[in-house]
Amino acid sequence: MIDKSIPAGWVVQVAIPKKPEATEVNAPWRPPVMLVSAPTFEYFNVAIAAADKAMEATTKHLAEGAEAKAGVMSVVRKLSSGEIAALSLRAGEVKPA
Repeated sequence: MIDKSIPAGWVVQVAIPKKPEATEVNAPWRPPVMLVSAPTFEYFNVAIAAADKAMEATTKHLAEGAEAKAGVMSVVRKLSSGEIAALSLRAGEVKPA
């Protein structure tokens, strides 16, 4: 069945790239700098109904942290008003999932 309910919030996914690491000098077939591992993913529950505004709020939330993080951001799924209540989110609030 198709869920046509209006979202009360969103789960936002942020893909945070790993810092490049230098390769050993004795490995000439490899580039001098390369990514060793895949990016990490962080998820945030956002109590904002508009997807674009939820991503903006998440960007601001990440910028306020001790270590500023940046990466590709997307909404993963809708949150219903019941889920927002169960997560104890207030309107406009962003919390790590």
